[in-house]
Amino acid sequence: MTLVLVVQPAQASRTYHRTPTTAIRHQTYYTTNSTSHTFRANGNYNRWTFRANHNLKNYRNTAWTATQKTYITKDGKRCLYYWVHNGANGSSGWIWHGFLKPIKNSQAAMVSQLNVARNARQIVTVVQSGKSTATLRLWEKNRGLSWRNTLTASSRIGGSGIGYSREGSSRTPIGTYHLSFAFGKAAHVRTNGIGYRQIQKNSYWIEDLKDRQYNTWQNRKWANNKNEHLIDYTKAAPRNQYQLAVVMDNHGQNNGSGFFIHVRNQWATQGCVSISLGNMQKLVSKLSTRAYVTNVQYATQLLNY
Repeated sequence: MTLVLVVQPAQASRTYHRTPTTAIRHQTYYTTNSTSHTFRANGNYNRWTFRANHNLKNYRNTAWTATQKTYITKDGKRCLYYWVHNGANGSSGWIWHGFLKPIKNSQAAMVSQLNVARNARQIVTVVQSGKSTATLRLWEKNRGLSWRNTLTASSRIGGSGIGYSREGSSRTPIGTYHLSFAFGKAAHVRTNGIGYRQIQKNSYWIEDLKDRQYNTWQNRKWANNKNEHLIDYTKAAPRNQYQLAVVMDNHGQNNGSGFFIHVRNQWATQGCVSISLGNMQKLVSKLSTRAYVTNVQYATQLLNY
């Protein structure tokens, strides 16, 4: 566990008293201090000591969620600390409440703070809600530069949820990705400017790590069974995923291959995001060339991207 001291630096040789930990209603904060350190706590309630662990300057512009509280007596004063975990990398520990300011943003406000929000016209957010389920929302920029939610859909995600992915991990990649083009079974699909490709009999998504064209669409006479033959997934359910899909462009990021938003069947995905065909058609019809997706484990992680 880690602690952030209040006014003066903690001394490893000093001991402190603290109260038993109690659960609190979850609240999300950002830190207002970038010069203090976090500390690892050692000992029991009556003889608590601190050891320097992390520097708060490394956690600027990130969100912390508080779940527990305790009071620590320091120089005769009771100081309130919260147990928090950080949305950027999962770091957790105790922090003095005076270094925290509540985040009261709506999801629309958080979308407006995404790094891509200035240039984007559409942003899709995918927020995990269960082990392999999530809520997908499409946000479109208004003329006044505010963001409006124009589509909400339940979705399936990777069987291992959203997180840091690799080839074969069955995990939906966390972070923000450009939606580069749509593809599917039909010859023509209505879009708002995003490109569209019809799947051919020789269309493959290359997922063989040893292939020079790894993580790209290729039309070939043949590809081995480590690659996806796209037309095989344009049939009746449950092999219906690529009736319509959009590419999450993670090319060159070394976190897996073949990540799409596509048509849903009854199962978790191998790392893609899936929604119903009807919602997929609505989504594609609204996407332009300036569309992005952000996948997160919980909504406040949007502030990290």
